[in-house]
Amino acid sequence: NRNLRQFGARLINITYRVSLTLIRWSMVMKSVKLASILFYLNSVFVVSCFVSCGSSPTEASSLLTADIRGGMDKPGLLELGDEIKGVTFVPLEVTTDDASLIDGVYDYAVTDRYIYVLPVKEPRIVLFDRQGRFIRTLVKEGQGPGEFSGILPCIQVDERNDRLFLFSNNRVWEYTLEGEFIGQSTHEYSVIYMRHIGKDRFAAISFPFQPFNGGGFGLGLFSRKGDTIAIKNDFYSFLLPHEKSGFTTSIASAYSDAQNSVLFKTGSNDTVFCISADRISAACVLDLKNSDAEVIRSLDVTDMSNLRIEKKDPKDIFVQDMIEFPAHYYFRLLYNQGYYIASVDKKTGKTLVEKCEMPGSIYELADANLQHGMQGTRSYRNFPVWGRVIKDELVQVVTPYELNLYKSLHSITIPQELDLKGEEHKAPSAS
Repeated sequence: NRNLRQFGARLINITYRVSLTLIRWSMVMKSVKLASILFYLNSVFVVSCFVSCGSSPTEASSLLTADIRGGMDKPGLLELGDEIKGVTFVPLEVTTDDASLIDGVYDYAVTDRYIYVLPVKEPRIVLFDRQGRFIRTLVKEGQGPGEFSGILPCIQVDERNDRLFLFSNNRVWEYTLEGEFIGQSTHEYSVIYMRHIGKDRFAAISFPFQPFNGGGFGLGLFSRKGDTIAIKNDFYSFLLPHEKSGFTTSIASAYSDAQNSVLFKTGSNDTVFCISADRISAACVLDLKNSDAEVIRSLDVTDMSNLRIEKKDPKDIFVQDMIEFPAHYYFRLLYNQGYYIASVDKKTGKTLVEKCEMPGSIYELADANLQHGMQGTRSYRNFPVWGRVIKDELVQVVTPYELNLYKSLHSITIPQELDLKGEEHKAPSAS
């Protein structure tokens, strides 16, 4: 899950010094014009996904079902590249002001005018314009007026209503897009992921390793004051007692700016759920055919060894990220020590799977980029594509160190515009 990996970045305490480059891919999907942006960083590549919920509530028997396991047996190339028309690169400025240096991207948001960055180790919001020019530190951590405190799992912008939201595990800070402080609210539940999805509506995912019957609410839809609109926490299995059951790190979530909705997947079952402004419903089913051990690993909140990836059976399929386009779902999967991208046709359920190119093990790639940013589909001139959909743009982030690793793969083409300028050998260092 993107948010859990970001949470882990805080715990791992990785040190980065970052200069960014923005890349815009011009794309068309059906009748929807889509541009893509790639943030090119000195030392970290963060790629996340926003998705929308295109399925209405329906019985499980009639839900769209994707044969993911069957697609693993015959991987090929996906067709996302057919939607790409071109690409534009926009460097994000590094000035003599140390505030323009980013130590890695924890989360980010994009509007028509601005780029908002939440660094990994520096709890602040850094503001750039869409031409990549550094503006200032917009919001600082602290106890003063308008400052926030604590770890922020995620940030969000609502351009239509001129709002910037900062989410901690139990608070929401609200600002204008120019950084003027509006107010904050506190809620009793503890979250790992939260999104504003409509007027007085917030979608939330419970913080991991809390039993459903002991503080872990599962999936929630809440008002600004914290009133409960809807809750779903019946993710139980006969394989594990209820008192041990809750969310672990085996979860994935994705937000759709256009649809104001959140998709969610837990490893304890094959259903992808949607949180919209008035309900929590099933969106589709992924036929993964995972083992009973994977179901238990995904539910057992008493076994902290589940945090170790080596505990996972390599033959089980773990859904890490999701993107939703008008006609397709896309899922990034971890399987047999490698990454795969699956596309699912939303009308027919036709499923295609592509194996990602990897210049090293998943552990080596994590050293270059905690987000495994270039683990995408080679859909645009053999360059890996994966990202976060924001309005009509696709957003992706990459590091020179990561790019340098992929230079050894002849199946990967690095665009000339990604000139590393002597920084390609700078690896991230742990402190």
